[in-house]
Amino acid sequence: MGRLQAHMAILVANILFSLNYSYSKSLIPGFLAPETLCMVRIGCAAVVFALVGVTMVRERIRWRDLGWLALAALFGTGGNQYIFLQGLQYTSPVDAAIISVTGPVLVLVISAILGRDRITWFKSIGIAVGASGALLTILYGGIANFGSGHLTGNILVFLAALSYASYLVVVKNLMMRYHPITVTAWMFGLSTLAMLPFLGGSVFTTEWGRLTAGAWGSLAFVVLGATVTAYLLVAGSLKRLKPTTVSIYMYLQPVIASVAAILRGQDKADWVKALAALLVFAGVFLVTQSYRFEEGRSKAVSRSGSDGVGLAEGSSGQPSKDCE
Repeated sequence: MGRLQAHMAILVANILFSLNYSYSKSLIPGFLAPETLCMVRIGCAAVVFALVGVTMVRERIRWRDLGWLALAALFGTGGNQYIFLQGLQYTSPVDAAIISVTGPVLVLVISAILGRDRITWFKSIGIAVGASGALLTILYGGIANFGSGHLTGNILVFLAALSYASYLVVVKNLMMRYHPITVTAWMFGLSTLAMLPFLGGSVFTTEWGRLTAGAWGSLAFVVLGATVTAYLLVAGSLKRLKPTTVSIYMYLQPVIASVAAILRGQDKADWVKALAALLVFAGVFLVTQSYRFEEGRSKAVSRSGSDGVGLAEGSSGQPSKDCE
């Protein structure tokens, strides 16, 4: 996958993730419990990825990487999706999308803690601005809808965003060593085995005959579109792009999710949501601009420090081709 293809893949994945807010909300809690939707989503995806992996890829995993796969499964599938669906039953798709877009900032903070990135003053300002937008959404939702559990839902969605940000950082090295289908199949497989004893019973107690044709269509999209296709696209793009770059595309989610939710009558726009979204976008913009500033300064230092020969070049004189 080339760099342009990687960008297109993550773009499509985020469009699918954005629509998932509305389609999942149409299923819970009216037709399915969050536990049921989570189990069906993870279990079906595990079966699909396992079949594709066995028939097409046939790649073995080193034993030493099983721990990292389990951690990626916890952050990226099991824990993340369960917490997200629990929160979504209490909050609105628009609020959830605004809070989830804090992902790029969370990725930066986690990368900095692990020593893979550094937080500058410029980035700190961006983090503070973006966090204020997320905090405004969380607290306002709880105040304006005090009796509906909005505050609890918003907090859970934020924890899900934190979990997914951790997944992007953890899974990067795995994607560089294995085929995306191999990594994704193991992730969903481990998540299914871990969650089956706790959530499996809800699948059998669900009254599946109550689902309408529209509900079945929503479920098909959540499983095949927002899970199988979207996670595979993210996995492929991580072989070429940095986790921070991948997370930047989450900017699109509030816009697409808001339009979808409003058109389907699941939410309505107001000035607080608009202000919160603006703050989140501004914060993420400041963080990403800091990377361009650092990159430009690094190139300038390289040129001035090597008499016209960039320090970024390797021993062969060829420019480095690090992931963007």
